[in-house]
Amino acid sequence: MGNLLVSLRNAAGAMKVFERGMGVVQSNVANASTPGYARQSQLFEAMRFDLDIGLPGGVQSAGTQDSRNAYAEATVRQRLAGYGYADERTQQLARLEPVFDIGAASGIGGALNKMFNAFSALSVAPNDLSARRMVLDRAGELARAFQSTASGLSGVVATVDAGLTHQVEEINRLGGRIAELNQRFRQDFLAQQDAGLQAQMHNLLEELAEVTDFTALPASDGSMTVYLGGQTLLAIGDRQYKISADASGSPARLLDASGNDITGQISGSRLKALLQLRNEVLPDQQFQLNRLAQSVADQVNTVLGGGVDLNGQTPVTPLFVYDTSAGAAATLTVSGLRPEELAAASSAAHGGNQVALDAAALAGTKTIDGYTFTQFYASLAAQAGRLLSSARDSLATNAQLTSQARQFRDDLQKVNLDEEAIHLVELQRAYQASARLVQTLNDMTETVINLIR
Repeated sequence: MGNLLVSLRNAAGAMKVFERGMGVVQSNVANASTPGYARQSQLFEAMRFDLDIGLPGGVQSAGTQDSRNAYAEATVRQRLAGYGYADERTQQLARLEPVFDIGAASGIGGALNKMFNAFSALSVAPNDLSARRMVLDRAGELARAFQSTASGLSGVVATVDAGLTHQVEEINRLGGRIAELNQRFRQDFLAQQDAGLQAQMHNLLEELAEVTDFTALPASDGSMTVYLGGQTLLAIGDRQYKISADASGSPARLLDASGNDITGQISGSRLKALLQLRNEVLPDQQFQLNRLAQSVADQVNTVLGGGVDLNGQTPVTPLFVYDTSAGAAATLTVSGLRPEELAAASSAAHGGNQVALDAAALAGTKTIDGYTFTQFYASLAAQAGRLLSSARDSLATNAQLTSQARQFRDDLQKVNLDEEAIHLVELQRAYQASARLVQTLNDMTETVINLIR
């Protein structure tokens, strides 16, 4: 009789275990489309059977097994970092490329050609006031073209600064969410086995990977410690350490919670792309544009300063003026020079055209890094185009690598509905077999009781 009751108890316990297994399958099916969810499996363990020492055997739950693969997750985050870097760089460089107008009759290149053509026309009629006025008008157009391009570059810088601020805010938001989840893990030991909370944590890490590079270290209590750039704490336990961006000067800086500069620690993702653009690419473009503006102004002013005006006087006012402290391109303007004060002749031949010829010849003179003025500007525009083209190629490559990494991860840990259907049938049959055993044992027990009566 005792053995029958023990067997009955074992069968009932097995039913509970199989019922729990069906619950795991149900959870998998319900979360098949949940981002970050990893397939769970119910583990079964055979209990020791040795009646001589009172061990009746049976089946018990050995917990659930998470299919999450640390290597696959790390690979996805690594690929997302590369994708975030390429995507952010592509977006910002797409704003830079149109700044450099390469039209034959527009932009700085077109304005340069028009101005030097005006000097060439002046050399034909050096004493013609309308020709002199045309030179001044074309010089004004060139100055405005430089100002417009400089303004466009400043606009891109402002956009990058705004992007930098936004990404830092996003990092702080994600860091705060991670700290909140850490607190839940610490408060409830069973939360470590909660597949939903685990999915939330890994989704947050995945979002963070696209924004900045980091190192995530899991703790024994289920919480996650996150170091930006592998060095600066962002979240540990339920504590968050916010970072900030300082774009008020040059270069822009990334600061930790104590105000220390951690810019050099960031080596990937969107944040790195923005810092590179803000501190390297855009300043270089601005520097080269200012060089061109200053070189054009100085060369033209020097040539005109060596001649005489329509009255045979040496000019006291240069054609172009600018402020180097505020940037030659942004501040380049034409002075209040009157047409008759424009030098066209040399001091040795009043009323001649030598200075006008020399000024027109500047168009073909390679005076800046082995380039003419127009060629140098074209090289700046071409550089912006090459940077964008390279970023787009990198984006396409990283998008494919990210897709492959996600597919690899899904093959390892995503829910397969066909497999879950098979598991469900197996568990149902095992449950039915245990139920049939309970019924049989119940009938046998009743028979024994009747015999005793």
